[in-house]
Amino acid sequence: MKEEAIVVLVEDEDSNRETMVRALRKTGYAVKDFPRAAEALDYLARAEKVALVITDLIMPEMDGLDLLREVKKLDPQMAVLMITGHGSVDTAVEAMKKGAEDYLTKPVDLVELRKRVGNIVEKKLLEREVEELRERLGEFKFENIIGKSNAMKEIFKQIKMVAPTRSSVLLIGESGTGKELIANAIHENSPRKEERFMAISCAAIPLEILESELFGHEKGSFTGAIGRKTGKFELADKGTLFLDEVDSLPLEIQVKLLRSLEEREFMRVGGVETIRIDTRIIAATKIDLEQKVEEGSFRADLYYRLKVVTIRIPTLKERKEDIPLLANHFLKKFSEENARKVQVKLSSEVMLALMEHDWEGNVRELRNLIESMIVLTEKDEIGYEDLPEDIRRKGIKELGGTRGNKTMYEIEKEAILNALEKTGGNKTRTAEILGMALRTLHRKLKEYGQGESE
Repeated sequence: MKEEAIVVLVEDEDSNRETMVRALRKTGYAVKDFPRAAEALDYLARAEKVALVITDLIMPEMDGLDLLREVKKLDPQMAVLMITGHGSVDTAVEAMKKGAEDYLTKPVDLVELRKRVGNIVEKKLLEREVEELRERLGEFKFENIIGKSNAMKEIFKQIKMVAPTRSSVLLIGESGTGKELIANAIHENSPRKEERFMAISCAAIPLEILESELFGHEKGSFTGAIGRKTGKFELADKGTLFLDEVDSLPLEIQVKLLRSLEEREFMRVGGVETIRIDTRIIAATKIDLEQKVEEGSFRADLYYRLKVVTIRIPTLKERKEDIPLLANHFLKKFSEENARKVQVKLSSEVMLALMEHDWEGNVRELRNLIESMIVLTEKDEIGYEDLPEDIRRKGIKELGGTRGNKTMYEIEKEAILNALEKTGGNKTRTAEILGMALRTLHRKLKEYGQGESE
């Protein structure tokens, strides 16, 4: 059995402990059980990959609240599930205020136990996966760049290689793929990180003032120039200048930009003084610059000067295995920003619908959708009915029919089996597509009569 995470169970009553251990191990969890809190603490001080501590509230020597307090000292991020009797619910609620993840009342419903444990462990495994990804990237500041797909791993590798250099970089990618985030990551991990990172959208600024925005101007150089203005090129001296939508630059400005890159100097608009600069250029485009070169609307010499290193950023459709990571990242972010007491979750049916969507707006579209659904729902789990109509229609089409009078169980079963068929029976890939833990998929397939016999 693949032990992705360890569940620690602390229960002084032998029969209760043995029953819960059997139930959890049957589901696929690696369980370490202890009759006393002190023994569990000794193990926790040495153990790795513990995803959850389940503890009884009332125990001799050290009770559950004391154990909770000590566990949080060892690891403030450790999840704790409290088990309590009916008469101690108020105390259990108090435990949640002190950091417990959830609680269950006795007698413990084993189905509910597995469900609660599954939710908590999946959440913790996701958090660990994101953290491990960041650790593998060393000191890279990728707080908003989430991805574990092969396509994104290649992007991270390229960033790591190009960041220490002074070479110009051309980022090619559709709108919403995160070009500015990647440009900023290159800057933050370069020797220039203590200097300015300046960004400018070449398409968003009127042509008549774009040259001034880039290179600055002298007083009186044109109508309205009431004083000297320092341009982005000069402000980013010894730092990085990010030129988004560089394909929008008019030819006359392309000439001046090329000279600035080659000679590392320029003049302000209306100026006579040559200004020396050491500014690194990272440019970005969403269109085929080679085509613009052939058409004569973009200078070939500037194109080759910008594309010393070219990084092509994949669309979200090309990295669908990252959708569960991204969706859960945004769920956590917007749950916190909107002061939700519990992080909102997505049903597996919703996750499948997100995986099937084309995402023409890429990560930006996914981000905006998650934020919208959190703002517009009061529930702790977003269901299929909470999705926008266009995404629901896409999901229905993929399932090959209509929802009709099907129960949520039937819809989820159909979605899971459909995903399994699409992957040719590859359960690992199916779990990634659905955004669920592999052990959860195995459990559900057994429920549908599709799993291996024990």
